[in-house]
Amino acid sequence: MTRSVDWLLDVRALPVRVGVLLASAIGCLLLLSDAPRPVDWTIGLLAVFVTAVGIRWPFVTSLLVTGLLVLGYEIGGTGPLVPKVGAAIALIGLAARRSGWQPWAAAGALGGAYLLHPSGAEAATVYRALVMAGAPLLIGHLLYAARAGADRARQLAGEISQRREADIAAARAVERTAIARELHDLIAHHVSSTVLRVGVARHAVADAPPAVRAVLDDIHASGTETLADLRLLVSVLRDPTMAGEPFVAPTDLPAAIAAVAERAVRLGTIVEVEVDDAGVDALRSLTLLRLAQEGVANVVKHAGSGATAQLAITTREDGTVDFVLRDNGTHTGKGSGQGLGLVGLRERVELLGGEFIAGPGDSGWRLDASLPISVGRAVAS
Repeated sequence: MTRSVDWLLDVRALPVRVGVLLASAIGCLLLLSDAPRPVDWTIGLLAVFVTAVGIRWPFVTSLLVTGLLVLGYEIGGTGPLVPKVGAAIALIGLAARRSGWQPWAAAGALGGAYLLHPSGAEAATVYRALVMAGAPLLIGHLLYAARAGADRARQLAGEISQRREADIAAARAVERTAIARELHDLIAHHVSSTVLRVGVARHAVADAPPAVRAVLDDIHASGTETLADLRLLVSVLRDPTMAGEPFVAPTDLPAAIAAVAERAVRLGTIVEVEVDDAGVDALRSLTLLRLAQEGVANVVKHAGSGATAQLAITTREDGTVDFVLRDNGTHTGKGSGQGLGLVGLRERVELLGGEFIAGPGDSGWRLDASLPISVGRAVAS
């Protein structure tokens, strides 16, 4: 209800107000008045105009329409029926939008207009003045109270929503801190211990076969990178303002992808790489690197011995970068594409407005993704 009242009292409702008041005035003059003269039409149309367009200045409008009511009594021929209605509507609008002395002053002026032009006995005149001025004032005050109550309710709802969001943010901060503590105390500790032991083993078996040395070097390098990523992740969990920033994005995406391929070669899987990352920002570079790491790791684990893969990253003129990974392996057992790693990749890609596909290809397995390089270019395409 309050929204309807607000709309009627808004300037945007001016055409509707004019139409309704004009139709009502014409009906009153034609059907309820006895042979209205041109002066009655003039006063009536003026009352309609002032009542309708004076919404910005409700107090002045109410006084002007009351003045037209007095004028109708003085020079009109059939009685100022239209100004009576207009004065009541103007007073309702004033009392619905203003508090304090203005509605009471306007109501006093309207009551005085009726008292100056008695109708029958003195008691009847006073009664008519009280009703014709008091009823619009009461209706307007009720509307004002309803609008004020609705405003307070909206404000309270906003405050409750803000408090709820603050409580949720605080709970998330506590949860993130707890997760960060567990990551640091448990996982990072074990990874650090593993890296340290592998480093000791590299020095202890200096005369080991080259293949063993290569495996130890790879484990040491992977563990060191994992430890660095874990430390950065712990920093993000402790400081939520860092969330979403490409703080671990590769500075050289082709080199980072080549490193992923080289690691796969050392594990027995040939990966051919072609990278065109022109125009790709840091956040999307990080996403492409994660796609390459997870996809190549799945090829090594599930494609079978002797499998080869092709990895291509290309940018299109329509503002999209494509990631394509194909292999010719068998992918039996766990290579079903239902792992949590692929679920995480899909969520990461979709958060950036891209598309993700993983599943059996013509030969082996395929992993495809497309990312808009920027929001503006993606929309334009």
